[in-house]
Amino acid sequence: MKKISVLALAAIMPICGAVAGPGKTMNNGTMNNAHPAVWSVTEIMNLPDDTPVVMRGRITKNMGNNIFVFEDDSGSIMLEIEEDSWNGNTVRVNDVVTVYGNVDQGSNYTEIDVNSIVK
Repeated sequence: MKKISVLALAAIMPICGAVAGPGKTMNNGTMNNAHPAVWSVTEIMNLPDDTPVVMRGRITKNMGNNIFVFEDDSGSIMLEIEEDSWNGNTVRVNDVVTVYGNVDQGSNYTEIDVNSIVK
């Protein structure tokens, strides 16, 4: 009976690592994110296209046509924010917000396609 239990345990050990999922690591039996919970603008500039990101900072300027300038302590980046992404929030210049979106990496630009904003 013990031989079967040991064999069963040995068989499922690789599955346990897979359950952690991509972007997760196991460290001393605890789960850790392999990326920060909040990305800085500097970090985002080097991420591949379509990477999901969370940012915390200020919207400092409305450029028109749903394009805004976002700044944190590391720099600034352009946001594309469609009307439904505001979630009913009224955001004024320099209000601190959390932005959820995806990196839009072009050949000569990086911006964030915003999914939602939380004030």
